[in-house]
Formats: sequence, C-alpha cells, structure tokens
Amino acid sequence: MLPRLAGRYLEKITGYGKMAFLSGPRQVGKTTLARQFQKTFSQSLYFNWDIITDQKRLLKNPYFFEVADRDPGKPFLVVLDEIHKYARWKNYLKGAYDAHCRDFRFLVTGSGRLDLFKKGGDSLLGRYLAAPLFPLSVGELSGRLPSWARFKESLQDPPAAEPSALEAYQALFKFSGFPEPFLKADTSFYNTWFQERKSLLVREDIRNAANIREISLMETLSHLIPDKVGAPLSTNSLKEDVGVAFETVRDWLLLLERFYYMTRISPFSGSVVRALRKETKAYLYDWVEVPQDGFRFENMVALHLLKAVSTWRAMGEGDIGLHYVRDKEKNEVDFLLTEKRRPFCLVECKLSDTSLSPALSLYQDRLKVPTAVQLVHVGGVCRKTVRAGTTRWVISADRWLDVLP
Repeated sequence: MLPRLAGRYLEKITGYGKMAFLSGPRQVGKTTLARQFQKTFSQSLYFNWDIITDQKRLLKNPYFFEVADRDPGKPFLVVLDEIHKYARWKNYLKGAYDAHCRDFRFLVTGSGRLDLFKKGGDSLLGRYLAAPLFPLSVGELSGRLPSWARFKESLQDPPAAEPSALEAYQALFKFSGFPEPFLKADTSFYNTWFQERKSLLVREDIRNAANIREISLMETLSHLIPDKVGAPLSTNSLKEDVGVAFETVRDWLLLLERFYYMTRISPFSGSVVRALRKETKAYLYDWVEVPQDGFRFENMVALHLLKAVSTWRAMGEGDIGLHYVRDKEKNEVDFLLTEKRRPFCLVECKLSDTSLSPALSLYQDRLKVPTAVQLVHVGGVCRKTVRAGTTRWVISADRWLDVLP
C-alpha cells in the first residue's frame, strides 16, 4: 500500500476544526487514503453510502456516530465516504457539522461532485477546507513534501540524480499516476483499466449528476480532447467536431473538469504585449491517454506542477499560480509559476532538444523572471547558466520533478 502525502494536509485541516473535503479523480485512491488517515486516530468511524447497511443506519439516525463508549477527551474522526450520493448530503453535512464540530472531526470524500455545491443555494462556506488528491508524482514516490520556500531554494542548486526517481519517472510516463495500474506495471492491465474507468466516469458519474441525454456525444467530446493537449483549446472547433451548440460544449467541458477528467490552464497576460487573454490549454489527469510522446510529456509535467501548486495552496503557503505564456505572434512557453501574481519560474518541455528554447529566453527577459527551466524527457542532462542575475536550467525531467511534492 502506497503512503499518500496528502494525509499531511488532512491532518492540518482537521486540526483546524474544519471538515476536510477530499476529492479527486475516480480511482485515484481517495478511499484508501481515508482508511490510512483513519488509522492515525485512536477513535474513529467509517461510513460508506454505497454500503446498504450504512445507508439505513444514517437514515434511521442521522447522528449515528455518537457512540456511547467514546472518550470525549480524545479526538474522534468520522469518515463519510461517497456521501455526495445522498440526495440531501449538503444539508446533512451542515447539520452534522454545526451540531458536533466541537466533539468530532469530519473527513468527507468523493468525486468532483463535492464542487457542485458552490453552484447551489446551500452554502457550506466556513465549514470546510478542500484537500485535493492528485495522481502519484515523482516527488511523492520519493517521499517528498517540500514547502514552497524550500522549493524556491532548490532552484539554485542542481537536484541529485537519484536512480529511484528515474525509475519512478519512467513508470509514471508509461502507466500513469493512478495507483492500481502504476503498481501492476502491466500494459494489458492498464488498457483494460483505462477503458472501464473512462466509461464509468462519463456514463455513470457525469450522466447521473448532470442528467445528460446525449451521453454518446459527450463521450465523443472526451475522445477528441487527448489530441488537443498542448494547444489552446477552441470551443468553436469542438462544437463543429461534435455537432452540438457552443453552450453545450462549454457546459460539457466544465463537467469534465469538475469530475477530474481534465483540467485547464489559463494564459498569463500581465506585462505581456499582445498576450492571449481567453484561450486555455487542456490537460488530462491520465496523461497516458495522450497519444503523442511530446504532448504526453508536457501533460505529465503539467499535472506535476498543478499538484505542487494545489498542495502549496492547500497547506496555506501563499498565493501561488500556474499559467502558460503565449502572444499573438505564437511565441510560447509551456508553463509559468507565479507568486502573488508575479512571474517566478518559467518551464518549457522538450523531448530531447537540449539547446535553450528562444521563447524561454525571450520571456525570461521580457517578464524579468528569476528562473527559467527547460525540461527534457531524456536522462543524464543537467546544465545551469547564470546571466545578469537570472538562472537558466536545461535538465532531465526526472531530476527536476523529484523536487516537487
């Protein structure tokens, strides 16, 4: 069983006296992590809505977790797994938390549906903190959870070349960061697992939540997106390909995001002359679905960076953002990390090209970015250049990604 580092910020959130909302892609390991976290408490109770006896227990007695033999002097964790499938789950959580937040700690797990309450009339504002769970990463497999400050320091020194990091990187690239196919490391298993997971995601999770009648067309849309990775995503183009209205494609893309099939990164427009302002770039949580190696590599880096940024924000380490940079002349750098909306680190992805990207140099000078990093998919590369107070790296991805959470 893989230890998940997200357990560290679950501990932090529940220590604040807030409900922890653990959400992430289907089969990313939410229930496993919840069970692991439960073991850190001497008193706890696990509930799963998918278990019929658990359903009956809640409906008969909503506060079933008030067990007679608990020690009120010690923390008691209540894990509510898949509770979002209960039609009145939002009101139930509000009532349970308001009545018992002093005596119990609550961990709520589920899919992207946990985000849907933001659009409804029942607000849980002030009662919870989000705890995102992402696919496995190189740094997590190495047991790293560096702070944002520690990461910034690491940009000045060459990361160590760890054989275990290279091995993890190669396995992640081939089998994804989802625990089950990663651990089995078998291509045939991954292919079977992938087909079942994607079908259940679209035809069960999304259809049941949004009541979509033309589910086959939405499935068609999901099949088109892997070939769009790495380029600005055009809703108009997808509208023509799928044969539905612009508004329909727009809404379906939002659903695919909320259920963690894909994510989108927006362009950075501050201080960029003739910058793009609207077109986002899409990336998949399962990067192995991307057919071309170059774009799969970029997608894998995108998820590592997104996971790092989300972790730092969840840990309360500051206003850290992730964007890409592109102007109307099509000068582009794949990623830009920002701190308090100011450019901090540029990241460009290349399969094997070790000559510094002209766009990387252009934007580092134009935006006055302290650090620029060119990641290459091939191993054994590590070159640092310092010029006029700025730092430029050309480095193998396995080494650099190992310093991220």
